[in-house]
Amino acid sequence: MRDRKLTGPWAGFSFKGGRLVTPEGRELLPEDLAWLGLTAALAQEYRRLLDQEKRGLRSGVRHNAEPCPVVPMLPVGLHAIGAGEASP
Repeated sequence: MRDRKLTGPWAGFSFKGGRLVTPEGRELLPEDLAWLGLTAALAQEYRRLLDQEKRGLRSGVRHNAEPCPVVPMLPVGLHAIGAGEASP
């Protein structure tokens, strides 16, 4: 699809010269969208976990867990797929 403005829930997006153009004017190539599905899945899972937490707090469920540190996922993910070590 080339040089076409989208409508409905996609209003503001358009195609221009083989690129998807966002409402902010950012032009995305097809290869820029390769991880879009994974990014959306992560966002959906995060919202699901937040919703579960809200429901748990409203129902009076209390967790007696100790705080845990944040685990950096990038080095683990790169090593797991064989891409080598991540630089610090």
